[in-house]
Amino acid sequence: MDDSEFPSAWMWMGKVAPPQAQLEAVPRKELLAALQRNQHKPLTLVVSAAGFGKTTLLAQWRVRLLQEHAASPTAWLSFDEADAEVNRFLAYLICALQAAGLDVGGLAALAQSQTLDVRPQRTVTALLQLLASDGRRVTLMMDDYHRASNSAVDEVVLTLLERGSQWLHLVVASRMRPAWPLARLKSQGLVHELGASDLMLSPAEAAQIFGVHLGEPALASLHEKTEGWAVAVQLAHHWLAGANGSLFGLQSFSGRVADVAEYLTEQIFENLSEECRAFLLETSLLERFNAELADVVRGREDSAQLLAQLSAFDALLVPLDSHRSWFRYHMLLADFLRPRLDIPRSQRIHQAAAHWLAVQTDWVLAVSHALRAKDTVLAVNLVVRAGGWELVLRKGISYAQSLLQQFDEQARSSEPDLLLMQAYLHAKLGNRALSTELLRLAKVAVRGDERLERDFAVIQGLTQAYFDQFDNEQGALSGADWAGSALALATLQCVRAMSCLAYPNLPEALRVARAARLQMRMVASPLGENYCLIHEAQALSLTGEVSGAGVLIDEALCMAQENFGSESSLKAVVGCFKAQHLYWQGAWAEVQPLIREGWDSLEHTDGWLDVFAATAEVSWRTALRALGVQPALAELEKIARIANDRQLDRLTRLVHAWRIDLLAQSGLVSQARQELQLHRFDTLPADELDWRNREAVGLALARLLLASGASAAALARLERDIEALLQKGLILPVWRLRIMAMLARYKVRGELDAEEVSGTLLPVVGQGLMGLLLEVGPALLPMLDVLPDAFPGMSSVITRLRGWRAHPVRPRAHISAKEMQLLTLLAGGQSNKAIALALDISENTVKFHLKQIFRKLEVENRSAAISTALREGLLDPRA
Repeated sequence: MDDSEFPSAWMWMGKVAPPQAQLEAVPRKELLAALQRNQHKPLTLVVSAAGFGKTTLLAQWRVRLLQEHAASPTAWLSFDEADAEVNRFLAYLICALQAAGLDVGGLAALAQSQTLDVRPQRTVTALLQLLASDGRRVTLMMDDYHRASNSAVDEVVLTLLERGSQWLHLVVASRMRPAWPLARLKSQGLVHELGASDLMLSPAEAAQIFGVHLGEPALASLHEKTEGWAVAVQLAHHWLAGANGSLFGLQSFSGRVADVAEYLTEQIFENLSEECRAFLLETSLLERFNAELADVVRGREDSAQLLAQLSAFDALLVPLDSHRSWFRYHMLLADFLRPRLDIPRSQRIHQAAAHWLAVQTDWVLAVSHALRAKDTVLAVNLVVRAGGWELVLRKGISYAQSLLQQFDEQARSSEPDLLLMQAYLHAKLGNRALSTELLRLAKVAVRGDERLERDFAVIQGLTQAYFDQFDNEQGALSGADWAGSALALATLQCVRAMSCLAYPNLPEALRVARAARLQMRMVASPLGENYCLIHEAQALSLTGEVSGAGVLIDEALCMAQENFGSESSLKAVVGCFKAQHLYWQGAWAEVQPLIREGWDSLEHTDGWLDVFAATAEVSWRTALRALGVQPALAELEKIARIANDRQLDRLTRLVHAWRIDLLAQSGLVSQARQELQLHRFDTLPADELDWRNREAVGLALARLLLASGASAAALARLERDIEALLQKGLILPVWRLRIMAMLARYKVRGELDAEEVSGTLLPVVGQGLMGLLLEVGPALLPMLDVLPDAFPGMSSVITRLRGWRAHPVRPRAHISAKEMQLLTLLAGGQSNKAIALALDISENTVKFHLKQIFRKLEVENRSAAISTALREGLLDPRA
């Protein structure tokens, strides 16, 4: 694959293939042999200052590998400073692997559009999976690694090294040793390292460059002065080959090799024509360039001819492609040239480069050049041209951050476009205080500017949505007000849909979610369209159309995977809603992997109340059934921390209600009552609760009242809640409460009404929502037994409920031999003192063991411990 195959060839030029400098006249045979002997090690590290021939050595080894191991892919990747943003680094890494012949799947499109997942480790995981499925050992050569190295990039490469060494051989050339645990890696035999002393040209290799005609004394003198430094040898050769160069002049110079290189560079530079010298100066500020870009920044049209005149200087002006149309400067030459440019001239060049790069849509480098020109106005305008706050939706959090972090604090705190971008970013990251403060600053800055006022309204709406600060008219704006930005309109429609789900107005939620989806499709925003599908599915579910909602969730999952990859955060978020549907359907064994992936994403990236609530409820309810009380409580603690960090009051209330529910159905009635007394849900007017909390509190109080024998009170409360939710069209919550009400009614009457049972359960079963029956537990069995045999899907539910001896079922606790002895004596009615005497231990030790037994059995007292031990088969009831 060549660079022309990439949509934006500029961005990849010189990245995925080695420079084309013709230095093969001196093959590094001994070094190449050493590299070959050590290529079984996962990491080859080549570290030295500039000019020691690192790039040339790697390029020669690459040729040998391609010749001798053609079946094993060999990838190349060169870096510059702009690649220090971790997702840009990963984008180039993916394209380098693709250029080497690996099938990188959907990651290719994400890399080329720079829309990789906000969490780099997800992309790394996807890469490792691709390498494992390919099965071949890939050599990845990374040149000039020091230019991109930082903690985030180092972490990515170290992860690839440690987890992918079976399939990946990393070859890293750098001026500095990376901040990896190299001592540990070396002690494990994982690293082959070459340093400056290894890279120095031998006298024989230097002689191949100078030519033996100089004679031994002259060659020895030149080698001594250059210290075998490859670039100094090359420069000395150019000097001697020039019209004004002489051995006498070179021999008269003394000093360290850095001084030699600067001296030789200057001598070569001064012997060029005035036009060539001007060309070198004016293009030295560019990371890489061709004749077109050079013409643009110089304001001339003769760059192609001057490049042809300079073609002999491969050691300093390095061609990047086989057609010799793209170039970069050796860093020594760039360092020599750049200080010689005056400030006004430098600014003009940077400004021209910024405009050209903007046309190529490389916004990161375009902004970088604008800021190096000290032109903040241009840099901000480029951000606006790139999309402003919309970049967060189109390119993701990391890309927007990579643009913002280039600006200084003064610009970030005063420029309204930058304030709005930051406010949106911090809202997505859950930082309410900072997001609110940035919006406060922006509110003043946007006054009088129609575009900025529109953008402010959008960001304010999004921020309020992330922090669950809706009012009943949220986002209710006419399309005419937003005709200038289809994405802005679609975004506000999403906010309106979320508001309608919160308050609720389900017909309006469906309408605006569908309208927003069409708008998102028109502006080609698959991310936005995904969110619209989620909102539409939620509205359908609440109206009782759960089957149709499930189809939309599956569509959203496919879209997320196709556009953002199987390891994307978006797919993880959609997976949370998929887990909710699987829970409703009773497929609880399939829920946990999705929930784990969802929590991993939600704790690090953006989320809103609906996704937190769906994930949390499914998480704690399935944990309670599969693992027991303590793991379920731990899940609630996790969501309580998130609710507190993001100041989501509704979510905090939900956690309180769920704790009461959990404790009540686990037999911990006294603890449930304490929670109720603490939060006073029984005295709080139900009308003060939003619908989510009304449903959660209704279920929790019903369980507690039923467990306390107050069935009539439970039924009365449930009937009031059912009526209130039914008036709002919330059919799914009504179904859940009706099943509980049916159970309460049975306990009040002491008899069953088969017609009532069928009427209650038929719509639930018709939508395939067996999970709503399973969550009630074995207490529902008497009602299910009266149903006709032909009642669809009921036999499997009855079988599962009959298999549950306790509610919730727990794995058998691991009780030690000593604890079993104590438990047996406890069941025999022995006191602590008698147990201490029987086991020859102190009473304090008895109390310690009792606490351990209570903890393992998840009980509060002696009688509960005996009852649980008998129920779980730890004690023989006949003994």
